[in-house]
Amino acid sequence: SLADIRCNDFSWNKTEVHCYKGKASIRSSFWQSPKTDFSFHLGPKKNTIHFENAQLMGSRLSVNAEISDDNWLLKFTVNHISHSFVEKLFQVMKVKPPALLIKHGFLKLNGVILGKQAKLGQFVLNAQVEDLTGQTDDGKIATEKLSLLSHWEGKKAKENWLWQSDTKMTSGALYADPVYVEALQPIDLKAQGIWNAHLKKVEIQSFTYQDFAIASVSGMAVGYLDKVIKLERADVNMQSNSLQDLLTTYINPFLSDSPLTGLTATGDLQARFSFVQQALINVSVNFSKLNVSNYSGRLAIKDGVGSLNWSDDPLQSKQSELAWEQLSIKGLPLESSRVKLSSQGNHVMLAEKIKLPFYEGLITVDTFSWQSKKQDEPDVSFTGSMKMVSLEQLSKALGWTPLLGNISGQIPSVHYHDKILSMDGELLINVFDGAIKVNKLSSSGLLTNFPIVSADVASENLDLDHLTRKFEFGNITGRLSGYVNKLVLENWYPVTFFAWLGSPDDDDSSHRISQKAVNNIASIGGGGATDLLSRTFLGFFETFGYDKMGVGCYLQNGVCQMMGLAAKEQGYYLIKGGGLPRIDVLGYNTQVNWDVLVE
Repeated sequence: SLADIRCNDFSWNKTEVHCYKGKASIRSSFWQSPKTDFSFHLGPKKNTIHFENAQLMGSRLSVNAEISDDNWLLKFTVNHISHSFVEKLFQVMKVKPPALLIKHGFLKLNGVILGKQAKLGQFVLNAQVEDLTGQTDDGKIATEKLSLLSHWEGKKAKENWLWQSDTKMTSGALYADPVYVEALQPIDLKAQGIWNAHLKKVEIQSFTYQDFAIASVSGMAVGYLDKVIKLERADVNMQSNSLQDLLTTYINPFLSDSPLTGLTATGDLQARFSFVQQALINVSVNFSKLNVSNYSGRLAIKDGVGSLNWSDDPLQSKQSELAWEQLSIKGLPLESSRVKLSSQGNHVMLAEKIKLPFYEGLITVDTFSWQSKKQDEPDVSFTGSMKMVSLEQLSKALGWTPLLGNISGQIPSVHYHDKILSMDGELLINVFDGAIKVNKLSSSGLLTNFPIVSADVASENLDLDHLTRKFEFGNITGRLSGYVNKLVLENWYPVTFFAWLGSPDDDDSSHRISQKAVNNIASIGGGGATDLLSRTFLGFFETFGYDKMGVGCYLQNGVCQMMGLAAKEQGYYLIKGGGLPRIDVLGYNTQVNWDVLVE
């Protein structure tokens, strides 16, 4: 290094030297400056040095330094900090600098540093960023017209540093992957704590983050700063009355594939989270005036209110309660209800039976249990029932042909364990004035892209008039019983079953079938009934009498092996006539492609 110091106005005696006015220039690997205003005082008790607007790698530096005995004090101001200055500063500190490209704006830094001999003892720093636009070369940090003020204080206490800070973002935008924050209103971050450089341990005794337009977050944290950040423990409190902005700005960027993506929400939220060793151990969430909608129609909540409480301690019981004016899941509405839950560790249970009004009827959930497991899917079980649910309203909501009647039935114990859904006992559904029974229900891979489902299904005395009145298939009166045994669905597509549907032996109800239904049943068996109806006097009749009807199918390899009531010559009976006018319908196709049969 080379220094050129010239003093134009000075005085001296045996013990002291004063330079009141002078010029100095320094050339070194770190600092190359032209001549700069300079003054100093050297004495036995106190030494001072003053620089004014020294040029330093594109920045301008002013310094007041004072040394008294073993103590020293440094006051400095750096205006228009350049990128090259920041790089050099990081090199001196032996820290890898961020590759920051500044396109516009400036940084300003001033402060006071105090120490004793070669040790730093106290500091006060103030930083100002004005209209800054730039980004790092990896694009993970970027700013656009960013303005902020930051104040830092620190004091050495034995092995620790006691510090506090206050940073206020006043305008512009900041992107810190993956969060994008825009200061529509001032954003303020305050914190204080302890830093141990030897242990690389930071204690944030308290912090407050206030995005006045969205939310406020406060709490404390303890962790270690090494190559990676390790959180030892933390308590975080959050409050927001702008849930939509909270989701959009701070939550969804971390959960790109989350069910929360696509939600719109309003309401008030207060929450508390506790962490130990980077693991969540306690949660308490209270919300009110909650209104939620999902762009795909999967979820909607109107006027929700409640509290969610959870702890990972299996010996500690936590109670939660949820209520809503209306809840809609995939377009199916559940009217005003209240649900109480109890949790112990990773086990969540229904605290009391719930009754949910649903399409003029009632869904009752008697028991519900959720047991989460590490690195595996949870165990789930429940029991319940349905009573007098309007089938007409439900079928309309599901996009089906509107069906008449009501649904009632019992839901036995259903379990989801080791990725397999199974049911203990019999699922009974009372519908169409008859009953449908499901046994041996099980499923694997239910939450994957290729679920496999198996079951035995039986129907007893279904009212065909109720079942067919709304279908374009054609109207039929009478009763229908049958079964679909050894049913296997792969990705909800049937691959095998043995099925029979037909008139029960003890059915003494009126048996009538419309001409349209005759045509459709005849098309299944490939018979000539359609031509017969159109070419003869039978075409004048709207309905016909029948004694029995029946059709069976054994599905294998995409082909149905067909069967009917009885064999006749080369075909088989699908309908045996009875009464006047009567008609027999025969089937001739013994094998039918399943997709063709469905069509």
